[in-house]
Amino acid sequence: MSIGSTIKKLRIARRLTQEQLASNLGITSKAVSQWECDRTSPDISQIPALCKFFQISADQLLNINLPKSEEEKQDILHRYYDLSRKGYLKKGWQLLQEGIAKFPNDYSIMIHLSICGDWMCKFSETTHEEKDSIRHQCAEYCKRILDGCTDDFIRHAAVSILCTYYAEKGEIHKAEELAGKMPVMVMSQDFLFANIYKGTKKNEANQRLKSNLLQFMLKRFDSNYKLDSGERLYSSDDLEALREKKIALLELLFEEGDFGSYSGALSDFYEESARHYATAGNTERALECLEKSVHLAIDFITFMQKDTFTHTSLFLKGMVEQSRNVSLNSEDNQAVLILKNMERKEYDIVRESNIFKKLSKELESYIQIKL
Repeated sequence: MSIGSTIKKLRIARRLTQEQLASNLGITSKAVSQWECDRTSPDISQIPALCKFFQISADQLLNINLPKSEEEKQDILHRYYDLSRKGYLKKGWQLLQEGIAKFPNDYSIMIHLSICGDWMCKFSETTHEEKDSIRHQCAEYCKRILDGCTDDFIRHAAVSILCTYYAEKGEIHKAEELAGKMPVMVMSQDFLFANIYKGTKKNEANQRLKSNLLQFMLKRFDSNYKLDSGERLYSSDDLEALREKKIALLELLFEEGDFGSYSGALSDFYEESARHYATAGNTERALECLEKSVHLAIDFITFMQKDTFTHTSLFLKGMVEQSRNVSLNSEDNQAVLILKNMERKEYDIVRESNIFKKLSKELESYIQIKL
């Protein structure tokens, strides 16, 4: 690619006219046009100004070692995917920070940095000051993406993160404006792929769609937001009833116990129920739920150690899950997470029971396994 073609590509990515680029560089629009048509090239004295304006290196502008640079960028992203899948959010954040320093104008690194930052704020132990700083950085990258990126997938991800950012800041009108421009659910790729294919590919796409819908529903199933009155919609008993419905739904859909990636969520649900019953003094039911939670935690660890898992129950019959596509929210595996919850005071009522001690030992044999 010639330097003129590179300048044109960068200008279009920034959504600039030739006149606007020329104005920023202090030259004529005719000069820019001549560059982009490869009739002339920028004077060597103009290279620093072009690099500064587009936030790229001279090597990138002059297309020197571009294959090597692309290979390096892909290596950064692949290493990040591996860290993210294993729940190493802070390590992933640091890696992407190093990546954006090397490739300051790369939108793919910007969006992964923004997604990682969003997850860190939700799932990692960070102070309010750290969260504010991270969210601000992510928002600025997302704004840059919307200003210059033409990739729809990256743009949509940026809109999603910005909507959350504006809503948390109380700037609801900005969040509404962005959200209103996004397609409705039935226009998403999950629905479209399930509609356009035929035969085996159509069935595979439909199974993925059903699985994704189930995941989204489970996340929203027992959301308990404050009403305008300041009260919450559900009481603690209501939440337990909803949790039992989630458990019943999963056990109904996966009648053969082939929960796959869902075993992690189901383990969490049972552990939350165990705490609820322990608090209520129902020790027998608390230990029953805890036992199921522990065994499901072990199932999830086993699932994550496999490359593939094939569902056999009717709902997702034949669907193949790949463990590398499952991202974790914590560096700790499911055994460690359940053991940490078992240290909570709610379990004091059953802590000395033989069943509780037995379950603790079962989990302890899995805590060293890295996923």
